[in-house]
Amino acid sequence: MIRTKTMPRRAKPIDDLERYVADRDARERGFAALVADAETRLAFGRQMAERRRAAGKTQTQVAALMRTSPAIVSRLESGHDVRVSTLEKYVAALGLQLELHAVTPSQTSSKRAKKPRRRSTR
Repeated sequence: MIRTKTMPRRAKPIDDLERYVADRDARERGFAALVADAETRLAFGRQMAERRRAAGKTQTQVAALMRTSPAIVSRLESGHDVRVSTLEKYVAALGLQLELHAVTPSQTSSKRAKKPRRRSTR
């Protein structure tokens, strides 16, 4: 498509996304926090994929070490919500150790919106 001087430029996609998240959060309190959590998982997954590649391993090789399918490795690296036990197996396959820390919200460095805490059913 050719743009003319009279045609308005479209907003950047990120602007549209931010506007959508803000509008939806106004209707459904906590939605922005869910999006922030998903973004955190995606960033973590990308970091883990970078570490896997730096270790010279494929998803299939890591999956074999974990005794699972490559699809599980792909899901983890693409930011899907996975079990802690899956994370432990994944980092062990890379020769790493998983450490979890529980901190109060004031100790975190992120400025995400607070979301209601859900009780664990386990």
